Amino acid sequence: MVDANDDAKAEVYRRVEVLTGPSRRRQWSEEAKARIVSEAWQPGAVVAVVARRWQVCPQQVFAWRREMRRAPTAAPDFVPIVAAAPM
Repeated sequence: MVDANDDAKAEVYRRVEVLTGPSRRRQWSEEAKARIVSEAWQPGAVVAVVARRWQVCPQQVFAWRREMRRAPTAAPDFVPIVAAAPM
C-alpha cells in the first residue's frame, strides 16, 4: 500500500511559483482612469485589449466608463443675451 505522506518525507525539492506583478488592490488616479477610458472609447478599440495593456480587468474598465457617463459634467457656460434695438 502506498502511503499518502511518502512525498512529504522525500527530500525532493518541489516547484514553487512566485507570482510577481501588480498587488491585489491598486489605487488608480482620476487622470489614469480617464486616460484608460478614453483609450477604450476610441473607434475600433477593444476593451479587453486596452485592459490587458494596462493590467486591469475589462470589467473594471466598463465600470469606470459607467461612472464617467453618470458623473455630472461641468456647469455650462452661459453667454449673456444682449437685446438689440428693434428695427
